[in-house]
Amino acid sequence: MARHTAWQEPLRAVEGTIFDIDEIATHDGPGLRMMVYLKGCPLRCLWCHSPESQSATPEVVLVRDRCAYCGACEQVCPRGEHAIGAKSHDIRREDCVLCGGCVENCAQRALSIKGYTASAADVIAKAVRMEPFFTYSNGGVTLTGGEVTHQVDFAEAVLAGCRGRDIHTAIETCGMCSWPALERLAAVSDLVLYDLKLIDDDAHRRWTGASNRPVLENASRLAGHGVQTRVRVPLIPEVTDTEENLRGIYAFMRRVGLSEIELLPYNPSASAKYEWLGREYSVEGEPQAPEAVSRMRDEAAAMGLTPVAA
Repeated sequence: MARHTAWQEPLRAVEGTIFDIDEIATHDGPGLRMMVYLKGCPLRCLWCHSPESQSATPEVVLVRDRCAYCGACEQVCPRGEHAIGAKSHDIRREDCVLCGGCVENCAQRALSIKGYTASAADVIAKAVRMEPFFTYSNGGVTLTGGEVTHQVDFAEAVLAGCRGRDIHTAIETCGMCSWPALERLAAVSDLVLYDLKLIDDDAHRRWTGASNRPVLENASRLAGHGVQTRVRVPLIPEVTDTEENLRGIYAFMRRVGLSEIELLPYNPSASAKYEWLGREYSVEGEPQAPEAVSRMRDEAAAMGLTPVAA
């Protein structure tokens, strides 16, 4: 039977829905990081690299190249959600009750459920076990998603618990949230990684499904909040990586008093995850050449910003 220390008990009742924990990562903050991926996001960016994070609830995913079309999942599903053909496998997810029978009976491990409930105490306990690695590398814990502010009680409990043990804390946010929620998490974060995608509101609506007004307003508030804030721009070919968009973001940052910027070259590998969910990936393109990204960074520096290597 697991033995728990006294600090864990109040945090056992604080629960969140996550879809992964990567205990050894080298991105999204300094040093070695423990990445905690939360479920649920208000945006629907067409290039989203983690489409399995968008839904706030767990969901079944299918890795099609592992499927043997044996029909075992179809036979055990109580709602008839799986439809197997000679070389086809369709999942009608709308009525899925997440019983897990299909996952348990898939000999090829082609099926899994993305998303599970975790307590803040359990996440903090994992972080505490990683402390020697964090100390050695000046690393820590990063909460990302999904959107962390949409599980604000859970995220705040994890961040506060880690900070209370002198573990560096970071969050990644799209900024599409209320200011009080973001302010709560900024208060227990050492670093805020803040996504700015498109400076034009119409373009932001088209590509993400929502206005950028709350995003820009919250960025302005963060600038005067005292927490280290690093703006990050995903470079989507001919969408966010245009000269007009980047110059607009640089000018906005200067105007509100944000200086750190990280440019993230396009990563086309997300398309496979859309197939997991039976969805199409509609964004095409190639990663920007290193020389092109270097020029973008140079322009940011020329406008008085501080580029940070991705």
